[in-house]
Amino acid sequence: MDDEKLLASDGKWHRNQRKTIALETSCYYTTHKDLPYGCQYIEAFKPGYQSDEQRQLEKFALLEFYKRCNGPNWRSSENWHIDLDPCWDYWYGVTCNEHGNVIRLELPDNRLSGELPAALSYLSFLLKLDLSSTQESYHMHANTNRNSLSGFVPSLSQWTRLEEIELSGNQFTKLPPDLYLNSRTLRSLSASHNELIDLPPNLHLFTQLHTLELDNNQIDDNFPEAFGSLTSARIVHLQYNKLKGEINEAIIGMNKVKVFDISHNPKLGGVLPEQIIVEWGDQDYLSILNTSLTGYISSLCLDVPFCWKFMYDTHKDLTWATAGDVPDIVSMTIDLAKSGR
Repeated sequence: MDDEKLLASDGKWHRNQRKTIALETSCYYTTHKDLPYGCQYIEAFKPGYQSDEQRQLEKFALLEFYKRCNGPNWRSSENWHIDLDPCWDYWYGVTCNEHGNVIRLELPDNRLSGELPAALSYLSFLLKLDLSSTQESYHMHANTNRNSLSGFVPSLSQWTRLEEIELSGNQFTKLPPDLYLNSRTLRSLSASHNELIDLPPNLHLFTQLHTLELDNNQIDDNFPEAFGSLTSARIVHLQYNKLKGEINEAIIGMNKVKVFDISHNPKLGGVLPEQIIVEWGDQDYLSILNTSLTGYISSLCLDVPFCWKFMYDTHKDLTWATAGDVPDIVSMTIDLAKSGR
């Protein structure tokens, strides 16, 4: 996900990763006043640690989640018990930071069902939420552990550090209307194969978003005019929806995008601007099959499922868009032809 951060880094990205270090790893260097002596287990049950209001709220939120989402029938619910500590007793799927706050909740393919409780908002230190389902079957064997969460996703506005949401393969009908309040930190939003009917409001505010995967839903919405504001986007999957309206030249600003798939949205029109041939320098492929897009690029890409860059990376006179893209053997052949030898 962060490959571009490694190419041009000022060190801030690396330093910022400390918040992702798990409790058990941090025990070798922690300076937290409540966790002395290398995080000895007994310290977790002393009043100074147990009385912390935030930790109590987080435990309450997890227990509510367990109760509302079919916890007794999960594939694995190891150590999820009111008498045990989520961090010190390693509740299955829960990761905590060096201060004993929950930073990751990861329960893919775990037979979750029901609706998410509003109490989840108390997990204010959360960095990643993964409640996804994977394939329906593997090697012709049904995946009996798929999650089937439904309804509305509650507000996540108190999760001020949230970076990744992975909810694919459920039955959600709506994302939080105030999800844009997480746009300052959110880098990955994946909710493919659900029953969503609209895009998140104020999508243009998600300038840090790296991955947007909302394909295979029922999204009956106009394509946002300011979609080009997603200047950090690398992966965009919006195929198999009911998007309508027109794409405009604003998408030229998405100059970091590698994959742009808007196929199988028959009512989606407009013209793909030719400037993306040069401006989208990192592009791998486009997918616009079964749309109503027009223009030069569409004439080359509309009838193929994946239009790789080399398939449209030319000007109308069939010269390459950038000389640096021309293989040496081609230049040598042209020079030889010109020489008349």
